[in-house]
Amino acid sequence: MVPGPRDRFLPRTRRHRGVNHTMAGTPATAQRRPPLAQPTGQEPPRIQDLLQSPKTVQRFQQLVPRHLNPERMLRVMAQAVYKTPKLAECEPMTLLGSMMACASFGLEPNTPLGHAYLIPFEKRRMQAGQWVTERVDVNLIIGYRGFIDLARRSGNLVSIHADVVYGAYGDMPADEFSFEYGSNMHLRHVPIGDNQGRPPIWAYAHASLKDGQAFEALPYARVLRIRDNSQGFQAALAAKQEAERNPNKSGWKMRSFESSPWVAHEHEMAAKTMIRRLSKALPMSIEFANAVQLDAMSDTGGVNYASFSDGVDMRVADVSTAAIDHQPEEPMEPLNGEREEVPVETGHDPETGEVREPARKEPAPAAKASRKQAPPPADDDELFSAT
Repeated sequence: MVPGPRDRFLPRTRRHRGVNHTMAGTPATAQRRPPLAQPTGQEPPRIQDLLQSPKTVQRFQQLVPRHLNPERMLRVMAQAVYKTPKLAECEPMTLLGSMMACASFGLEPNTPLGHAYLIPFEKRRMQAGQWVTERVDVNLIIGYRGFIDLARRSGNLVSIHADVVYGAYGDMPADEFSFEYGSNMHLRHVPIGDNQGRPPIWAYAHASLKDGQAFEALPYARVLRIRDNSQGFQAALAAKQEAERNPNKSGWKMRSFESSPWVAHEHEMAAKTMIRRLSKALPMSIEFANAVQLDAMSDTGGVNYASFSDGVDMRVADVSTAAIDHQPEEPMEPLNGEREEVPVETGHDPETGEVREPARKEPAPAAKASRKQAPPPADDDELFSAT
C-alpha cells in the first residue's frame, strides 16, 4: 500500500493496522534505525549548529518551493529561535523537522507576515504531587495568511476571503450578515463600524471559483470549541496558569500566552479555521493539501515532525561551509490589519496541480527531487504582497 499525504506525518510504525511496516514494506522491527549515540564527552548538537550543517542546507534546497530562496528560509528559521529562545530547549531533530515541514510549504514562521508559527510547549506530568516538565515539544501552526498564500497556488481560484461577523454592543449595531445554501446559495457580509467591544457571532470563508462559488459559515461558539481543543491553545493556557501561580518566576510564560496565535491574533485564527474547513470544497495544490492535513493533526499533537529530518546527521562535524548569520534582520514592515478579498494569480507554479482525490499518489513535500535553485527574487516582500 502506498501511503497517502496524511500518512506522511504519522509515526512510521503506526501508519497501517495489522503488521507494522516501514515505507519499504518490510517489518518495522527489522529496519528500525538505532538512535544516534553521542560521543563520550560531547554535548548534543544545538539547533543553531544543525541549521548550519551542509546536509541541512542541501535538504532545504530540495524542500523549498522554486519561487523562494532556501538561504533566506534558513535565516528565518534561525531568527525564529533567536526571537523565541524556548524553542532551543526542544529536541533538536523534532524542531528541525518542524522547520523542514514549514519550509516544504514555502511559509516563513514567526514573522510579522503571519504565515506560520513555531510554538514551544511543555509536556508535563505529575510527580510527588507536583507538575514537572518532562520535555519541551514544538507545534507548527499555519496562520490565516499562510493558508491564503497556499490557496493562491491553485489555478482555479479567482478570489478567497474569510472573516468574522460582529454583533451589536451598546449603540453600535451588528454587522449585516446573511447566507443561504442550496439552489439560491449566497453569502453577504457588510461590516459596520469598529469591532472594538462588539462580540463575534459568526465566522465564514468564501471562495470564488472559475466555475462557481463555495463558502462555509459557523456560529462563533463552534469556532471557540475548535480553538479550545487545539494543542497550541491548551499549551498557552497552561503557560498562563503557571505564570499566575508563580508571578515572580514565570514572566516569560505569561508573555508566551499573550503572544500565542489564538490570543494575539484570534480574528485571523478564526478566519484560518474557516478556510481550513472550506478547503475540502476547493481545488488544492500539493502544498495546500498537505498543509491542511498537517495543521489539523497539529491540533491534536499527532504529527511526527522528526520524520522530516531523516537523513540529517545529529553528529555535526563541519559547519564551516554553510555559515548562517544568527543576528536578527531588519524587521519586516507590519501588514495592514484590514483584509481585502485576495485575487488569485493563475499559473503561480507550473509544477503544482489540483488534488481532487484524497487518495491521489503524489509524493510528499519532503520527497521532492533535487533541482537547480532559481536565483533569489529582487524583493522578498513582493512574494507576499497579496496576503
